[in-house]
Amino acid sequence: MTAPPATEQPLVAKRSRHLSRTAVLIVGVLVIPAALSIALNNYGALTVDGAIRMAFATVAGQTIAILSAITVIILTVRRRYALPAIAATVIIAAVITVVGISNMATAADLLLTRLDIIAQVDELNR
Repeated sequence: MTAPPATEQPLVAKRSRHLSRTAVLIVGVLVIPAALSIALNNYGALTVDGAIRMAFATVAGQTIAILSAITVIILTVRRRYALPAIAATVIIAAVITVVGISNMATAADLLLTRLDIIAQVDELNR
């Protein structure tokens, strides 16, 4: 009677993780940017640190949204979806990218406005 050696293990197929394109978009475009904005919001008096923190939270959230849209394009192409699905995904990603860049520009303008307000209040208090 021969027993198999203890070092040999049966071959087990590895389960590949299947990322849903919809889940990537929802988490990347809605959940993470909203969580960053909520977590890094300035709930007290407006300060320089708070203004910068809120601006960077907006930029980071929009960057993640844009990268999520690019990830969805890559997932769509790698899974060999039909050409209309790829085209629709590219259009959706382009819209997300344009809106994200616009939100980043708005965050920069809002940061400058907030810094001006802080400077004016500091001058009035002197």
